[in-house]
Amino acid sequence: MNASIKALESLFHNFNSENSQAAFLEISAIILTDDDFLEKVKKFDAAIEKHNVYNEVGEYAFDLMMIHHLSNFIKDEDYLDSKEWLDIEDKTIERGTELLNVLLYISEVKDSEVDISIDDFLYEFLLVDEDEFQDEHRIYEDLIVNQDLVEESLENIIRISSEIVDSTEIKELFTPLILFFQSPNEKLLSKDIYNRLKPAERSVLGCLLAFNN
Repeated sequence: MNASIKALESLFHNFNSENSQAAFLEISAIILTDDDFLEKVKKFDAAIEKHNVYNEVGEYAFDLMMIHHLSNFIKDEDYLDSKEWLDIEDKTIERGTELLNVLLYISEVKDSEVDISIDDFLYEFLLVDEDEFQDEHRIYEDLIVNQDLVEESLENIIRISSEIVDSTEIKELFTPLILFFQSPNEKLLSKDIYNRLKPAERSVLGCLLAFNN
């Protein structure tokens, strides 16, 4: 099972709804087809609506479909300038979440000798301290300001997370990202973390751990 499908399985399994397994089976089958990507998007949206999971983790699943697609071209430097990709980008510009950036980062690290860390993600991958990447700095500002939380307890992480403004683009990702960068090589969620996190949060964390391991 490839990394994207393992991560998708963990995403739905940790969400723990009655539709999770059926959603995983149908959506993983869509991702693994040889269909054109935009055709997959149509089938994906129909499956998400059918299984009634789109309000919580549907767009995270979309990120996984996207990273699975991109993984086929990750070594093709010209792909991101191709007509196919520009068409996909144009038609999916409002889709997915910032989770995709983390998945791209993990994929890049796997092909290097660099260890996963929050510093490396923010300053070497996202380049948040460089002038031309100030949009990224704005989006990830709460993570930048609170990056030292990777050394803190679960209680402190949850407390700080509760203080983040709801409209912030990484509000729902904040706790899973901190916990992932705290222990990126864990294979499974601990019982304590599972019980303390919201379903969508533990789904994202489980997804990242599965994708990395």
